[in-house]
Amino acid sequence: MNTLYLRFLEEMQSKGSLKYYRKYPLSMVTTMGTGGRAEFYVTPYDIQTLVMTVREAGKYGRYKVIGNASNLIFDDRGFCGTVISTVKIRASGVLRQPRNAEESRIFAKTGARVLMYATCGTWLPSLSLAAKNLGYTGFEGLCSIPATVGGALYTNAGAFGCEISDNLAALSIYLPEIEKTGLIFRDEMTFSYRKSSVGKSGEIVLCAYFFVRDGNRSKILEKTEESKKKRAATQPIGVRSAGSYFKRPDPGEGKAAYRGKSAGELIELCGLKGCAVRGAQVSEKHGNFIINASGKSRSSDIITLARKVKKKVYEKCGVRLVEEVEYVPYGGAGKGNRKAKE
Repeated sequence: MNTLYLRFLEEMQSKGSLKYYRKYPLSMVTTMGTGGRAEFYVTPYDIQTLVMTVREAGKYGRYKVIGNASNLIFDDRGFCGTVISTVKIRASGVLRQPRNAEESRIFAKTGARVLMYATCGTWLPSLSLAAKNLGYTGFEGLCSIPATVGGALYTNAGAFGCEISDNLAALSIYLPEIEKTGLIFRDEMTFSYRKSSVGKSGEIVLCAYFFVRDGNRSKILEKTEESKKKRAATQPIGVRSAGSYFKRPDPGEGKAAYRGKSAGELIELCGLKGCAVRGAQVSEKHGNFIINASGKSRSSDIITLARKVKKKVYEKCGVRLVEEVEYVPYGGAGKGNRKAKE
């Protein structure tokens, strides 16, 4: 590892701007609880330090920016490079007037009188809670999704009819390839079910801005509690997983009898609930959850089980399941965040 990069990390840590670790076990940070060790694991404490860390990491090797790592599976060998976590960059609030030139552009272009903002490491339940306390509706379904705002935007995360993109106004981003920050407005992005254009050009989300709508506080509370109850009733809670493992299939795909069914339904119809590969198991509660049932599974066990599920679903139903989770390989040719995703 380049000594200049190591010096940068040491200096920034001594200033209290970040914390870094060598050979850090990624099983400690992923919700699945698998993965080997990262060559470097860095947690910046503010947006400016995040940008600086990405820039320096990109000069000397591969890097991967992560949030809560709730839909990631790292290779059992770990990650050859720097994993940069945003989980310490947590701030959210209400804006009734801009604080800087960038926010002035957002107010001017959107015509909004009030906006909510949330930095990339803000946890979705915290954003939902803040909106609830302020009497703003439209964020209730985010209340129990274990993801950060930045990570959620890359996959358009959501639950029970609510998606992170629903109230989105604009994003503040960093573009590593040209080493500049900028803005993307909602009409410049595309979103669909668990799909997003965010990050496709390598941009890194720094802060998100949301439109707000006043709502009835009692109804907001009711919707929030209903969302929590649905999650507890239908999904495995208290076990290690990466959330929904497969994307929703195209409704027109497959044999006639199986068209329009969800991934979980197809997996259950194939009798795969409870199917296991060593400590990895298809949840008995929800077919589209692969869980680290033993707490000691390896990423290779998860991936082997997922391949088995895909094979059986295709053979029986004619549907090719596609992973919603992202596998992060140990090494690769790329230096930047986009290459690391490949």
